[in-house]
Amino acid sequence: MNPVRILLVTDPMCSWCWGMSAAVEEAVHVLAGEVAFDLLLGGINTHGSQPIGEYGRRHLLHIWREVRATTGQEFGMVVPRGLIYNSTLACIAIEAVRRRHGRPPFGFLHRLQQCLFVEGRDISRADVLARIAEEFEWPAAEFLEALNSTELHSRVKSQFASSRGYGTSALPSVLIEQQGRRRLLFGGYADSPTMIELIRAAAVPDDEGPEV
Repeated sequence: MNPVRILLVTDPMCSWCWGMSAAVEEAVHVLAGEVAFDLLLGGINTHGSQPIGEYGRRHLLHIWREVRATTGQEFGMVVPRGLIYNSTLACIAIEAVRRRHGRPPFGFLHRLQQCLFVEGRDISRADVLARIAEEFEWPAAEFLEALNSTELHSRVKSQFASSRGYGTSALPSVLIEQQGRRRLLFGGYADSPTMIELIRAAAVPDDEGPEV
C-alpha cells in the first residue's frame, strides 16, 4: 500500500513559510513512520525583474515583524540591497538538490530561508545560491551548470501551476495525498500541535472517515 503523503506547499522567499519551518520540522519528526512528507514549490513574484524599492523594503519588514510576533521565529530584519523578490531561481536550486540527492530537499529549503530571513543574503542571485550549495558538498561550478537544466525549469514551472490548483493561494499550505488523490488539508500558518492533529485526523483510510 502506498503511504499517505503530506505535501507542504512552500517557497524559499515566503515569510510565513519560514515562520512555520520549526513547526514543520517538529511534525516531520513526530509523524515519522505514520506519513511521508514532501514539498511542492509555490513560487513568489515569478515575473519580477526589478530590485525591491524602499516601499517594498518597509512592507517586508512589517510582515517579518508580524511573523516573528506570531511564531517566535528569528529574523535578522535586513533586506538585502538589490534583492529581486522573485523566487524562481531559488526554487530551481531546490529542485536541483532534490534531483541530486533523490529525496525531498527540506534541509536545503530551510537553509535558503535562513540565509534570506536571518542572515540577509540575496538568494535571488546565482552566485549566492552556489555558495550555499557548497555547504551541501556540491561544487559551485557543477551547481551553476545544473541551474541551466531545461528539465528543472519545466518541473519548477509545473509545480508553480499545480500548487495554485488546490483551493487556496495562501503560503504555506498543506496537502494530503491518498491513493493518488490530493486535496487541501489547510492553508496558512499552523503551529506544530495543530498541524500534527490535523494530519493524524485526516490520514485515515478513506473508508474510515470523511474527507474534510
